[in-house]
Amino acid sequence: MKEKVGSYKFTIRAFACDFDDRVAFPVIGNFVLEAASLHSNERNFGRKQISKDKVTWVLSRLSIEMYEYSFCEEVLTIQTWIEKADRFFMERCYRFTDNNDKVTGYARSIWIAMDTKTRRPVDIRQWRPDLADYVTDEIACPIEKYAIILPVNKVEPEMRFKIRNSDIDFNRHMNSIKYIEHAINVFDLSLFREKIIHRLDIVYLAEGLVKDKLELYKEDVSEDEYLIDTKKEGKSICRCRIAWTSNPPKVA
Repeated sequence: MKEKVGSYKFTIRAFACDFDDRVAFPVIGNFVLEAASLHSNERNFGRKQISKDKVTWVLSRLSIEMYEYSFCEEVLTIQTWIEKADRFFMERCYRFTDNNDKVTGYARSIWIAMDTKTRRPVDIRQWRPDLADYVTDEIACPIEKYAIILPVNKVEPEMRFKIRNSDIDFNRHMNSIKYIEHAINVFDLSLFREKIIHRLDIVYLAEGLVKDKLELYKEDVSEDEYLIDTKKEGKSICRCRIAWTSNPPKVA
């Protein structure tokens, strides 16, 4: 049996950086999903292996907490493991380290095994009881677990957009990270010059499909914390909470 914890290295290339030469936050999200994909593929429960059962993995929740960001041409290492395999949910954790093996962040995610025909959850314990063999507490994930994200009750949206072909993933709905990209686009660029995202929590409530018209509503919780509610026809399909912190200078 493969080791329970997987470790994957990602070099931060120029295309993955923001205007401060740091890895862009949505790219971190993509690295997290790629690490999950690599880990599951190596252990025979990846997307291609489970497609024969007419099942696919769907991301339900994601929390990413960053203490430091990697810069261009640096290497970000992501370790990932399964913390819990429940009846309908699999909880996966992540730890980020830099070139010097310093911990720079953690993440948590919840995944649903979905029947591709019925679009309903599959009982993981019956479908793949072997997943329990990969559950481990070998590494701690010390960040807070997911909290309820309340809806935003505002009349005027901060931003509107229509889901395009480039927003759609292999499950034929809007890509999970695209929601994050659009959510951070509601903020003015000046905020990115002063602060960095310390933590983002996101919950996916319904599918966004191509040509759907979405509206994003923003609410200030405190000076550095905001709620973003993505709605389709007045109903929330995704909500996130974003907490910012002061932008530290780059160490030479």
